[in-house]
Amino acid sequence: MKTFSTHLILCCSLIFIGWLALSVNEVRGQSLLDELGASELAVHPVYATFKDTRIINVQSNETPGQNVMHFVIAHRFGQINEGAYALWGLDNASMRMALDYGLTDRLCLGIARSTFQKTFESSLKWKALQQKSDDSVPLGITFYAVSMARGDSTYAESADNRTFTNRLSYTYQAIISRKWSEKFSTAIVPSFTHRNLVEFIDNAHDQWTLGAGGRYKLAQRVSLNCEYHFLLKGLKESAQNSLSLGVDIETGGHVFQLHITNSRGMFERAFLTETTGRWRDGALFFGFNLSRVFDF
Repeated sequence: MKTFSTHLILCCSLIFIGWLALSVNEVRGQSLLDELGASELAVHPVYATFKDTRIINVQSNETPGQNVMHFVIAHRFGQINEGAYALWGLDNASMRMALDYGLTDRLCLGIARSTFQKTFESSLKWKALQQKSDDSVPLGITFYAVSMARGDSTYAESADNRTFTNRLSYTYQAIISRKWSEKFSTAIVPSFTHRNLVEFIDNAHDQWTLGAGGRYKLAQRVSLNCEYHFLLKGLKESAQNSLSLGVDIETGGHVFQLHITNSRGMFERAFLTETTGRWRDGALFFGFNLSRVFDF
């Protein structure tokens, strides 16, 4: 009888230990699955590398979302060193209006018009590669192509040269971006610009530039931006490198960009190949961009 009781106690103990082991394994298995699921959910595309579709002048990696209309009104005033008579450049303003529409979350079409040189633009922007939060994709790559047509009647000495084809110019860019932290983002932007008609015979029709831009978040809705474009060849004798500093302010639905730059034009051909002012000479222009999105 004693032996039976001993075996019964032993069997019950083994059953309890087995049940406990199975329960622990099940909980552990569920925990591992939960961890794997959480890990998968934690890996996501990196968003808000820059606050808007442009860093200052140059394109950022950002595109409007699908069925989103992105509307921008930009102003660029005259040279600050014009003095009090021209109200430090405020009397001589140029304006640019642009509409970008997101066909998908990564592809958009755009049109724009600038009063400077009465220029029309049509553009295509494609976010080919998006940075991932786990660094499995460490960089974002966005491609941008824009065609520009001058509308002013004085851009060529001869009226015979003022054909529609001669008015055209093109810029192609790759925006290689990375968001290093919640506060700090950078971009490298190689650009190629072709002008069908150049202002002077010794000017190059083709121009390569290498640009760099950055953003540092100062507060929840405020960031400091900068960009610089280096002329690689062709126009070094007649143009200057473009340098711009600015501040982005998000105001709930709007992004307000204030900046100072040595570039008068607000489209690619102008600020990449036609910048003539120098910071050291005080040939600076104050301007701002105001953007708003409309979700359709």
